[in-house]
Amino acid sequence: STVQNFIERSVEPSEYEDLPTESHKVHIAAGCCAGIAEHCLMYPVDLVKTRIMAVAGPGSNQSLGILQSMRNVVQGEGFRALFRGIPVVFTMAGPAHGAYFASYELAKQRTGRSFGKDNPVGHMISGAVASLVHDAVMTPVDAVKQRMQKFQSSYKSSSQCSMSMLKNEGIRSFYRSYTSQILMNIPQQCIHFMSYEYIKLTLNPEDTYRPGIHMLSGGIAGGIAALSTTPMDVCKTLLNTQPTIPGQSNTAITGLRNSIATIYRVAGLRGFWKGSTARVMTIAPSTAICWLVYESFKFVIS
Repeated sequence: STVQNFIERSVEPSEYEDLPTESHKVHIAAGCCAGIAEHCLMYPVDLVKTRIMAVAGPGSNQSLGILQSMRNVVQGEGFRALFRGIPVVFTMAGPAHGAYFASYELAKQRTGRSFGKDNPVGHMISGAVASLVHDAVMTPVDAVKQRMQKFQSSYKSSSQCSMSMLKNEGIRSFYRSYTSQILMNIPQQCIHFMSYEYIKLTLNPEDTYRPGIHMLSGGIAGGIAALSTTPMDVCKTLLNTQPTIPGQSNTAITGLRNSIATIYRVAGLRGFWKGSTARVMTIAPSTAICWLVYESFKFVIS
């Protein structure tokens, strides 16, 4: 990439260790750039993942590959349909990821004093803290985004969707999936950050600036974390999209317990792993991009 080539031409790798990156402003700014890049570049794949994970309704055929599903969306709904709901994500992904990385770095500094530098327990705790901060911002965004991503969604824009949810269902509709989001993302981020730090230090014990290693470590860590928490993402998607369940009235499903029962009744145990391939194919490249952009901009800003 342009950023990577610029950095490699301009600095010796050993200089990366001496960068003044303890500044929270640097972490926030770099996190904002990483969040926007991650979510926007992978948004079409995320749309396919949402449709695959929806429990019922057309447009959710998981037997199709990701590329074929994307082609079907373009052919049936137009190219712009791949980006339905992206304005709200573009607006909020930056602040959410800025807070996410800043809280992770701060928690990692604090836990490093208690558990020692590069201790897996410290990385897990820091990941959990980052997840709580991130989800407080992104849970309402996901609720709007996934309703926009549904097949034949009746909403014309993210703002219309938000106003309709607020008027007809109240503020609680934005946080209907918060419990499942937390139960999914805390273990996911614990696994993600612990795996990333472990893989990065295994491949690069000196912890020098190596863009390729940051990208590879982020991709592998994200893929492992994504696969292991797929069942909770299926529950979250159900709570956010609220499809009509065949043979039942179209009433909102609330609560994690009800979402689990509904998925099992409609699709059995396999239903909890619906869309796992699409989830991994979304999150692994996303985390690879995110870590590359974050580490690169952290240097450039510094």
